Order: sequence, then C-alpha cells, then structure tokens
Amino acid sequence: MEVITDFESRQLFLSRSGEKTAAPLLYNSKDEQVQQWPQYPGYSVIAWHPATRRLVLNSQWIKGSRKLVTRLVVMNIDTQEEVYSTERHMYYNALFNGAGTHLLLEAYNQKPLWVDLLTGDAIAVLPSEIRLANGTYNPEQDVFYFPLEKKKAYLRVDGADFSSSLVKTPYSDKVDQLVFTNGQYLVLTEGNLLFCCDQQFRPIWQRNFSDMGGDSGRVTGTGLVVTEDDQLLCISASSTESNRWGVEYILYKQTGEVRNTLPGEQGRGRVAGGYFDHQVLLFTMKLLDLQTGAVADFLPGFK
Repeated sequence: MEVITDFESRQLFLSRSGEKTAAPLLYNSKDEQVQQWPQYPGYSVIAWHPATRRLVLNSQWIKGSRKLVTRLVVMNIDTQEEVYSTERHMYYNALFNGAGTHLLLEAYNQKPLWVDLLTGDAIAVLPSEIRLANGTYNPEQDVFYFPLEKKKAYLRVDGADFSSSLVKTPYSDKVDQLVFTNGQYLVLTEGNLLFCCDQQFRPIWQRNFSDMGGDSGRVTGTGLVVTEDDQLLCISASSTESNRWGVEYILYKQTGEVRNTLPGEQGRGRVAGGYFDHQVLLFTMKLLDLQTGAVADFLPGFK
C-alpha cells in the first residue's frame, strides 16, 4: 500500500498496487468523500504537487519490446488529463521540483533523471548511489538532500537549476533517512540514532534507540511520521528485545523525549503513512491513535 498525505488540504492519496484491479483513490477528510480513478487499475501513487494539482501514478510491471517496464503517468486530478507519460524503464519512484514543472525519475538499473514535463527532455542526471525515498525536499530553501548509500555524505540538489554537490555529514555512521518537516531536519543514521537539526544541520536533540532497555529495537525510516501539528513523532522498530512484533516509539517532536511506546501485535499492521489528528494509517487499512494506541477502521468499504 502506498500513501501520500497532504496535511494542508487534509487529503490523502492511497493505492494498493499489490491488487491488480484496485484503483488509486483520493480521500478528503473534510467531507469524507472518496474519488477513484478506475482507468488506472493496480497503479501506485508516488508523488503529488498541490499547486499544479498533478499526481504521479505508476503501473505494475508490463512487457516492453525488450524488457519489463512500468507505465508512469503525470495526471491533473481536476481534468484527469495526462500531462506526461513514459514506458521506457521500470520506474519505482519520482519527485516533483518545487514549481511542479520537472520530475525526478528513479528506475531500475538507471541513474535518477530530471525530466522537463512540458518537453519530455532530460535536464540533468544524478548519481546512482542515492535513493529518492531516503531523501527529502526543503521548500523554504528550494533544495533536495539525499543520503549516499556508500559514503558519509549527502547529495545536495538545487531545485532551481538542478545542479548538485556533495556535503559531508558529521555523524559516525552513514545516514539512512532524511525528513524535512516544519523548518527542521530529522536525520536517522544506520547506527540507530535519530537527530533533529536546524536548517544548517546543527543538532537540536538526539535519541539513541539502542539504549531503550527491553524496548530497544532497530528503527527504520519507512515508518517515520510527524503529526500535522508538529507535536508528535512516530518511528517504528520491526522487533525489539521484548516484542517480536515490534513497537512504535512516540516522541515529542520538539525535545525528542519519549512520550509513550505502542507495542506491535500480530495482525494489527505496521505504519504505512501519516493521517490526521494524531493518527497514522496502517497497512491493514486501519488507523492507529498515537496517544492512546487505539485502533479503528478506515474506509471499511475499500479493504
């Protein structure tokens, strides 16, 4: 399941690409309305640009002339017009630039590539040692940062001219995940350390998840979510010393102090993405309350 949460408009894009006939959908929490796009069965939602109303959808594998590929589409959700599409490679991720005029494409066995959506021309190529899902975008400075897989460094990419440069990190381990949220960077290292930093990457606080007593576990960036009010931070460990089903650590975002832990349970599901009102969406199509641990159904008709 893939989730894109737009906190400002309180909308959520959802897809279940593991189900070949499932249509991606848009859920509006204000009026609880659901819009589906049945013309894209089995497609996953991978990027959203609110200002231009453009959504990136990616199909399951299809047979090209010489290799397996996917069909990647950029659609205006108001008109449902396809403003760009490609079937050249097996794509699995994409990011918009700040203006929504260019798209950074990531494909199997290819270097990440900036494409002009108006002309379809390739603009710039990035090193293959980055993964788009591990990086982040800072709209206040119009800059992207991606951790390098084999070096203690970030790749800094200018969002205006797409130039890139290498920035060394001060940490003892390589960086696993970067998230920019509300004027701050969250930096998760492979050494199980989470840093909250200012926009110059100066640490504000840090948390060591290898030193949590019987609840210590290896945390991953895939379950890292900050609530819309910037108060709580959720980060997941797949298993801990005391619970093989893992745990969600809930931290106060401003201090890094652990507020509470939510033990995982068989069948409950792990965190898939952010939701609203101190809740997160689970892979089981349920909502988890970060304050109480209560689990509730979400869109039961779309299980």
